[in-house]
Amino acid sequence: MKGVDSSPANREGMTNKPIITCAGDWNLFCTLEAPLVAAIPQDSCEWRRSYGRVTKSVYLEASFVKYNKDKVGQLEYNLLKKPILNIYWTDCADIEFYKTTLREDVESWLKQLEKHGITDWMIVLVETYDIRKTNKLLPRTTVLDKIKGDFAAKQTEDRFISVINPIKSEARSAESWRSLVAKTRHFILVAYNKALLKFEEFMREQREKRNDPEWDFCKYFILQEQLAFVLEMLGLYDEALVQYDELDALFSQFVLNSNVTASPKWLDVFRQPITSWQAVRLTALVPHHLRDLIIKNKPSLLDLRSYLFQRQSAMLLLTFKPWEIASRCLTTVHTTLMELNLLNASTVEGAAACWAQLACAETLRACEKLATTNSALEMTTAAQAPLLHKAKDKLHELGKLCGLLPGSPDPTSEQLHLVVMLSAGMGDSEPNNHHPTPTDRLKEALCSKTNFQQYYLELAELAIGTYKHIGRLRFARLIGRDLAAFYSEMGETGKAVVFLMDALRSYEEQGWKDLAAQTRLELVAAAKKMDDMDRYTKLSATIASTAELEILVRNFYFEEMMNSIRDNLAAKTEPVLAELNDCFKIVSATLVASERGVYITDNKIQCRLQIESYFPKNVKCTKASICIEQCNYDKHDKRTSAKNYKTDLSNNICTQTSPKKAANCTNADDTINLISSLRLDDLKPKNPLLNPLHITSKLHYKEDKTLQKATIECINPKMMLKTSDSCKYRKPSAAVRSNYQNAFTCEHIIIRPGANDLCLEFVAKQCGTFKLGQVSLTIEEKLEFLCNALVNNKVGYEVVTQGINVYLNKVEPKKDLVAGLEHAMELVVTSGSSHIQEKASILLKTSTGLLIRFADDDSAMVRELSIPVPPSKPFETTRIQLRLFATLQQPRREKNIEHTVWLNCPWWNTVTEVPLHFSPPMVASWRLLTSNTRKFVHITLKSTVAHLIKFELTDPKLECDGNNKVSDLNPKNVGNLTLASDGTTASFMWELLKDPLVKGGPMKASFTIQYRESNVDVPSRTFSCPFDIQDYTTLFVIRTKLEPTKGSDFCRASQVCCLQLSVQRVNETEYTSLMYEVLADQTMWAVLGRTAGVITMESNCTEPQSVTLDVMPLVAGYLPLPTVRLSKYIAANSKDLKKENLGHPRLEPFSPGQVYHAGKAKQVHVLPPAPKDHIDPTV
Repeated sequence: MKGVDSSPANREGMTNKPIITCAGDWNLFCTLEAPLVAAIPQDSCEWRRSYGRVTKSVYLEASFVKYNKDKVGQLEYNLLKKPILNIYWTDCADIEFYKTTLREDVESWLKQLEKHGITDWMIVLVETYDIRKTNKLLPRTTVLDKIKGDFAAKQTEDRFISVINPIKSEARSAESWRSLVAKTRHFILVAYNKALLKFEEFMREQREKRNDPEWDFCKYFILQEQLAFVLEMLGLYDEALVQYDELDALFSQFVLNSNVTASPKWLDVFRQPITSWQAVRLTALVPHHLRDLIIKNKPSLLDLRSYLFQRQSAMLLLTFKPWEIASRCLTTVHTTLMELNLLNASTVEGAAACWAQLACAETLRACEKLATTNSALEMTTAAQAPLLHKAKDKLHELGKLCGLLPGSPDPTSEQLHLVVMLSAGMGDSEPNNHHPTPTDRLKEALCSKTNFQQYYLELAELAIGTYKHIGRLRFARLIGRDLAAFYSEMGETGKAVVFLMDALRSYEEQGWKDLAAQTRLELVAAAKKMDDMDRYTKLSATIASTAELEILVRNFYFEEMMNSIRDNLAAKTEPVLAELNDCFKIVSATLVASERGVYITDNKIQCRLQIESYFPKNVKCTKASICIEQCNYDKHDKRTSAKNYKTDLSNNICTQTSPKKAANCTNADDTINLISSLRLDDLKPKNPLLNPLHITSKLHYKEDKTLQKATIECINPKMMLKTSDSCKYRKPSAAVRSNYQNAFTCEHIIIRPGANDLCLEFVAKQCGTFKLGQVSLTIEEKLEFLCNALVNNKVGYEVVTQGINVYLNKVEPKKDLVAGLEHAMELVVTSGSSHIQEKASILLKTSTGLLIRFADDDSAMVRELSIPVPPSKPFETTRIQLRLFATLQQPRREKNIEHTVWLNCPWWNTVTEVPLHFSPPMVASWRLLTSNTRKFVHITLKSTVAHLIKFELTDPKLECDGNNKVSDLNPKNVGNLTLASDGTTASFMWELLKDPLVKGGPMKASFTIQYRESNVDVPSRTFSCPFDIQDYTTLFVIRTKLEPTKGSDFCRASQVCCLQLSVQRVNETEYTSLMYEVLADQTMWAVLGRTAGVITMESNCTEPQSVTLDVMPLVAGYLPLPTVRLSKYIAANSKDLKKENLGHPRLEPFSPGQVYHAGKAKQVHVLPPAPKDHIDPTV
């Protein structure tokens, strides 16, 4: 039998098959046996089991034997030798022969089976297909019908089968043959279902009697193993493994109970002396020599455990689970060794270790064989590492017993005798083996020290490599320490140091401080043994700083360090490099801020370094240093301007430092974000073990879909449980010394135990961006401790060379510059970090209209001025007072007046432009006013300066060209007028004196006035505003009049009234066609009829033209009359004076002053509507 996924070639452990008896015609069956035996395993069959067990699909095989009535019912509880199915074979085709002979034979066979309670049987009638009888009539009844009629019941009808003989007619027998094979498989499984139910009940009864004094575990073991054999035959290896696990647990429970309660008699068998500890051979074959011992009730504890583990492994081998074998092996070894102690089974010293070592080695060999041809190599590797570890430990135990360890004396006679006994107990190895077996390897290892050392190192190194491969580095380091001790005993101290350093590194990274301290003690002893004084000095310093050790030990190694420095390192030219974090702790590093806010070349920069010393005593620090690393190096000096608060002239910066600064501005984005202070405790990485676990709940169900258990599981345990070796939280190593040519330093310091505050200094000589790098503490000039904790933390500073800066500032920065007024300015020169030599001067040039002079000089203002600069030391400021004046241009525009000052300095390569923005002091606006034919000029002055300023105005004048005269209408003797920039205005008016009947031509006018700033004793300046006056003669006068309609005395609301419109020409004009438009407010007036029209004024007629319009007032009260607009009407196809002929009429407006509306300011009184008459109804 085999599982669904198996094949007959893989049935290595299959030695038992279901037995089927054959009664009736034996010779007939012999002709069919071969094809039937071959056909049964060709296909699977579903096995429907009782008690709700899951249906299994299994493959079957069968072994056929001749029926023997004398052996029926004798092997009721022997599942392996008991026939599981009985078949009666016959090829009778004659009904008469059946009645006379065959019927009695069948009846006798069935009665024998019934007598012993056997219900699993079949009757097979083999027919021969004869083609010659196909044309004849079929008989009414056949032999099969007669047999069914005589022996069949309702439940057994399907046990009678007719099959065509495939030997004589293969083509015709296919269907009946398939039916026979399927029925045979089915009835085998049905029979096993019944047999196993009965057997399990019997087995359960025997297990319940386990507390009886006469109960025997060995007998029960063989009994339950039959069930395991049957399940194995059926290919149910998992269920067969369960049977062995139950036996394992039952035995272990008896052994544990025997330690606290009375021990059963059968357990004394396992206390007998152990004389054999052969290796467990892991194959699918049954070890009959061990099973025979169990049957005879003579097994030792190791025999039982070996057999049980071998059978468990066989089931796992058949299911291709080598990793499960490896994990079970380790459990079996631990359990067996514990049971040996509990049962006090006498054995040769070392026999248990031999058995355990061989068990681990055999398991490893079996796993390797299976994993090389299976995809389970990775899973197997994870379980192999503990086996290698165990095998190595047991081999070391044997080496200690037999005197084979390195450094031990030659083996004594007792130890040699022990080796002989152990080798004898291991027995002989397997025959026909091309490679040495574990038994051979162990025997060879116990024969000589060389073979032992070779075998031990092989196992240890293989275990280390396997542990590293699966990520269990702590176990690898543990084995490494064992190897270090082994190599030390061999005299190879250098190899021992390698493993000890690996272990120390892991202990330090994972925080195992006590283990790290013990490892350092071993390393310092190894260093002294190797005469490596550099390492000895460094390790002595580290041990002296280890708080986990006693103070006496620390003081001893502190003195050893000091003595080694004086005696062994004195002749060295270079100091010995060590790790600073082992003996000191950097708490913080802080750059002391500069008084000027920036660090400038040739100035001292200070850094405060707080450290904590772990030494038990004071040490003399010859030199403490922090190297400086440059960032974004540029060959040009980087210059920056000093802080300034008066460089903004009308929102423009008016300064320049150096042309080289512009070249370096492109690198501004590359500058890293530096910090000036750092506490190292704030940078500790987060412990990944403190992360919350991602745990979910999971329900596990049995095969019958009922709940078995509920568990909680971690989604990704590899990420949560990985060791720190495989993560990136490693302390920085400082094995390489940096360049300390530029470094913060301080010398000759006494460092006391605990906290220390060091002040390190450095004079900056170069511009650029720098950051702190490696930290160095030199003790007694020969031992230098290095640390890279500050390397990647961006603690740094920027050094600048402050060039000579020149600023042109306003003395009163809150006030705007005003054209036409003098302003106080100052030229500010800051020397920065440079010296200003004698005879230095700055040349100022101004744009046209801008004048400048010294403030303390009354000479005339000029456009070009040379300013001498007195000598200055670094970081001094020189201020030179100036006066600035901008001439007034185009004052009628409110826009600013732009000027430029050019600074030509000897320290700069280019000329700097300083843009200046001037506001006009005031702006003038004028209007032409008309009263019939009289003309008036109205001028308004307004100041647009942003800040508050007041002007005193005197002597306003208006002058016109030609013979045009004006009449001054302004009041006399009223004193000076004041104009302020707070929104106040000043107004002036003149009348043009001219003949009203004579048409005037264009004329030019100029308005002038004297002004000066109030409360300032300066002479007045002239403000002028020229302008042109055109088309100012009155041509037409419009008059309007509102009258009530006939029959009404007053104008009332909602009543139609007459609007009289009169247009009169008062001066000559070429425009005779005019269009009038009545523009009425729609909330007050409603114009009835047309609102516009064209009238013609004769050139020689001065009489007014009248037009009457009907309008209706909408509201009552004093209403302004509707406005009338008069325009030039140019008819279609008429020739314009300025343009060509037009194809459509158009309108052109008159210039202001040409049309005078005489009634523009008139109002008319409109009464409310008249009330309606009230009529009383007659009742």
